[in-house]
Amino acid sequence: MEHVDDLTRHKIREWQMRRLEIKDQMAASPERVLELSQVLDQMEEEHERILAEATPPAPVAAAQALLELHLNLSAGSVRDLRKLLELALHELDGVLDEPQPGARHPGGMAGSLGAYQFELSVGSEPSSTTS
Repeated sequence: MEHVDDLTRHKIREWQMRRLEIKDQMAASPERVLELSQVLDQMEEEHERILAEATPPAPVAAAQALLELHLNLSAGSVRDLRKLLELALHELDGVLDEPQPGARHPGGMAGSLGAYQFELSVGSEPSSTTS
């Protein structure tokens, strides 16, 4: 589970600390290994319950993008990469000055510096309703 709520994160931290304490006890008292390994087994079940009860974070609503740019770029060096980015930006500048809603603007170049390819999609402006 990649993202968990704060309460679950706290429970997992406590669980991890208890687990480490038990492992330390196992190392310090070899005669109690069987007993303590059973406790660890029970703790694994507890860990599964903690994760099952976790509240996933609320999804963040994605805003409708007015402009969306997809760029693929390959270069042999950092210097070439920077130069290609400058060239791509220069090529995009004209489109960005007067974007046409609903339009797609592909572009690209290949040469001794490397290559880039892009597509700029222009969404429609959010409609404003007056009451």
